[in-house]
Amino acid sequence: MKSKLMLGVALFGLAGYSQAQELALPPKFEAKLIADNLGKTRHLFITPSNDIYVRLAKVENGGGTLFLNQENGKAVEKQRFGTFSGTGVAIDNGYLYTTSNSEVYRYKLNGNYEVIDPANPEKVVDGLVDQGTHATKSIVADGKGNLFIPIGAPSNACQEKDRQKDSPGMPNCPLLEETGGVWKFRADQLNQTYADGQRYATGLRNVVGSDLNPATGELFAMQHGRDQLSALYPEYFTTKQSAELPAECLFELKEGANAGWPYIYYDGFQQKNILAPEYGGDGVMEGPAEYIKPAVAFPAHMAPNDLLFYTGDMFPEKYKNGAFIAFHGSWNRAPEPQAGYFVVFQPFKNGKPSGDWEVFADGFSGSQANTESGRAERRPCGLAQGPDGALYICDDTKGGIFKITYNPNGPANAPAKTGKMLTKEISSSKPKTPASIDAKAQNMGQLVYKQNCATCHQADGLGVGNLNPPLANTDYVLGDDKRLIDVVLKGLSQKPVNGKEYSNVMPAFPYLSDKEVSEVLTYIRSSFGNQAKAISEKQVKNQRKK
Repeated sequence: MKSKLMLGVALFGLAGYSQAQELALPPKFEAKLIADNLGKTRHLFITPSNDIYVRLAKVENGGGTLFLNQENGKAVEKQRFGTFSGTGVAIDNGYLYTTSNSEVYRYKLNGNYEVIDPANPEKVVDGLVDQGTHATKSIVADGKGNLFIPIGAPSNACQEKDRQKDSPGMPNCPLLEETGGVWKFRADQLNQTYADGQRYATGLRNVVGSDLNPATGELFAMQHGRDQLSALYPEYFTTKQSAELPAECLFELKEGANAGWPYIYYDGFQQKNILAPEYGGDGVMEGPAEYIKPAVAFPAHMAPNDLLFYTGDMFPEKYKNGAFIAFHGSWNRAPEPQAGYFVVFQPFKNGKPSGDWEVFADGFSGSQANTESGRAERRPCGLAQGPDGALYICDDTKGGIFKITYNPNGPANAPAKTGKMLTKEISSSKPKTPASIDAKAQNMGQLVYKQNCATCHQADGLGVGNLNPPLANTDYVLGDDKRLIDVVLKGLSQKPVNGKEYSNVMPAFPYLSDKEVSEVLTYIRSSFGNQAKAISEKQVKNQRKK
């Protein structure tokens, strides 16, 4: 089946943004923002009573789980409970199941699908790997007493030294023993551990969105693809190739399936599984035939955070048993424009993908400029279906819930207003360079920055939310020279920057020459509004010796 990967970024400008933001939807669909400012909403579940359970990535105002009633077109918060944050939420056989990053809990429900004893959940599974990277645990219940829990690998490519240039991949990747796949546990057995679970599928770097295909009963999952092809292997990949590879993949996971991470990645342009460079690949050499290929390939780095097969009767027939996918949006396509921040629809027929995917709901970011810079106003994260067939989408930036409905008698071309989301102005002015800094060194430093730093800290130096710190006006950039050099040479592990914690670990760059380190730090200290003195090659050389 032909993928739309080749169209890639061309699709990202379809929304028709305006200052008073509207979601762009297909004709006769309408969107309403039924709740907002709830916190960092991750996944959600709509009960048969049309109430809403929402999981929060951070415990706020006394709870990590929200319970909301729908009243007069609004979702009204009724209760917060649970002392742990997380992503996963599901209802099965009279219980509400939720996950933290290392446990699975359940709460008994009454006949109205309300939690009976919110202060005393039962622990179903304990001790799932949580190393701070790819740690979220989503959940799928199959209605037959089984829970499917994806467990992300805390690694980019299972290198001996993670995210280090020329560090080889570990043979027989040991991370796959407890991560990098989907595990199956019993829903009715308490206090389970890894030993009680079954590794259902493997070779999956990080899965957040998964669901059961209603036509076949098979599990499907969206994988977050690997990063840093160009930064780690510039001899094989350009920065543009690194931004466009590998594909974000939708896999059909039969029991025992192996999707091949970390040994291969899927190239949607060549439409092949390619051997990873950490394991001897060169960007062209194909991987072993034993690994499955994706059912659908999507553009790279768009962060698929939920997957939902639509089984309702409200939407037109073409949507029946097809898949909606929420793309949280990229932050690591720099220096190319960022992409995503939308929900797409993939048609299915007889249990298999059929036809090209299409953008279904766009405009969450607030503007095309916001999308390209990665400064989205909202980022779609969770998907759920209501008992009437309505589609619900939550965003974890402003904490909103959108309800999408279809009216066959509605306007042919009128996207519904969903509230005002002001467009952020992106400055086009170039940063001033202090006269004391050599222009040639500045230009060389910019090249090193684009190759090694822009993916995480972005082309504008403003970083990415709670993941990667900004480089503009920070104590680490403008402060002690020796400490700044050490950050590049030795890396930085979850230290506060300007008093704020960031979750991603900065890798070390010891392979950069003294000249390259001095040039990139000089560039950073004279860009993004910074006005600090240059870092000399001699300073770097002396600090490296220490």
